[in-house]
Amino acid sequence: METLNTKYELQIEVLTPLHVGAGAEKDWVQGSDFIIDNGKVKILNLKKISQFVNNSDLTNALLNKNSEALKAKLAANIDKCVDNTFNVNYSGNNDIKTFIKNGLTNKPIVPGSSIKGAIRSVIAKHLLNGGKTLNEQTLFGKASDGDEFMRFIKVSDAEFEQTNLVNTKIFNLKSTTEGGWKFSGGQQSRTNLNFQNEGFNTFYEVIEPSQKSTMSIALADKAFKNFAEKIVPFSDKKIKIVNENISGLFKIINIHTKSYLAKEKAFFTKYSTDKTDKIIDNINLLINQIPENGKYCILKMAAGSGFHSITGDWQFEDYSIDRVYSEFTDRRTGQVKQKSRGNKKNTIGGFDESAKSRKIAIQGDNFSLMGFIKLTTISEEDKRKMADEQAQKQQAILTQQLEKEAAERKEKERLQKIEDDRIEEENRLRKAESDTYNQAIELNTVDSYDGFIKAFPNSQYKSEIENKLSDLIKKLEIEAFELAKQTNTKESCEQFIS
Repeated sequence: METLNTKYELQIEVLTPLHVGAGAEKDWVQGSDFIIDNGKVKILNLKKISQFVNNSDLTNALLNKNSEALKAKLAANIDKCVDNTFNVNYSGNNDIKTFIKNGLTNKPIVPGSSIKGAIRSVIAKHLLNGGKTLNEQTLFGKASDGDEFMRFIKVSDAEFEQTNLVNTKIFNLKSTTEGGWKFSGGQQSRTNLNFQNEGFNTFYEVIEPSQKSTMSIALADKAFKNFAEKIVPFSDKKIKIVNENISGLFKIINIHTKSYLAKEKAFFTKYSTDKTDKIIDNINLLINQIPENGKYCILKMAAGSGFHSITGDWQFEDYSIDRVYSEFTDRRTGQVKQKSRGNKKNTIGGFDESAKSRKIAIQGDNFSLMGFIKLTTISEEDKRKMADEQAQKQQAILTQQLEKEAAERKEKERLQKIEDDRIEEENRLRKAESDTYNQAIELNTVDSYDGFIKAFPNSQYKSEIENKLSDLIKKLEIEAFELAKQTNTKESCEQFIS
């Protein structure tokens, strides 16, 4: 049976820190979702925390974003409530932006829809080919009319193994000639020429560079033929995209990425300041990886893509200074007006043209633009190699898990033995106490009572034995007195006194 799609198995490799957000409602809040402990970010399990912290204290920690208060409440139970630990130097009070996860495996996934959205922006520029006006329905058609072009390109999800945290800072313009690093927001928003790790920074959960996974792109070339007569605008370019081998689409993406990076490089060169040389170094590394052919492609996507990487890119020849407008309808007059989206207020009440800001990921001495990935077709041999590598990884993970479980089991057994020994010793002492008590009662002598008190100074019977000892001494005292009276001898009187 003939298939309607030509499917290409691909390897996806992360080149710069990649973040696809799970949504603001799932961001980690300091003091409830995570704490800073011994220089590490520890992600907490709220269900486990509830075993050790009452709701009132947990609510206060959430409202105040107070790690120290929650740590004090958990004390020695912290690690019992930790789901994940990141060894990063966290600073600031902002929430941590979380990565979207597979609901079944809880592993990070790059949704096919996110990759497809990035490809769609590239195709938009390719179709316009220098045009300055975008009408999305003209470019891509409408699903209701049966001519929506992107439905002929299908992209699968890619699941990865792990994430880490990365600090990000905003780079924007300090003036029309200088760039800088934003270190405060709100009405007191300020930009500093010198880079600082802290101040108006945000931590993201990311997939780190060099991590790899697999995915697929399907071009519905056969299905496209059935609808070709409906897809009139830019039909020649669209036919070429779906009918060519995947390398054709890769070439389009590479042309776009190379142009984008060249303009970004020019931007950071023009507005150079502290650390921009490191950003340019990273851009050069990316540019040098872009092939002349369509063997593979380098694509920018997801968080940190920014205005110029998506819908804004086809409006400007360079990224230095831009004036961006969007149309809106004035509710009072009904007139269609333009609103500036890329300007900042100047000192005389007007607006200056301004460039859009950039979000920069910082990992040690590495400063990079976020969200670059590399897509490479996988041969049958590559598939086998990757399957073997994946099997080895899974075996290593399984071995590590088994070793961890064995170590945990051994530790549990050790602690259980300590507890059993403690209980056994308690029982032995309790029996010895009971036996000595019974013996003291049976003998009913000063020595037996006194011996019990010395042997068990904290006994539950101490008060009772002391009373019995006191009563016995009184009784013996009376008997000795009566004996002295009856015999009325010097010896008996001296014996009583002694």
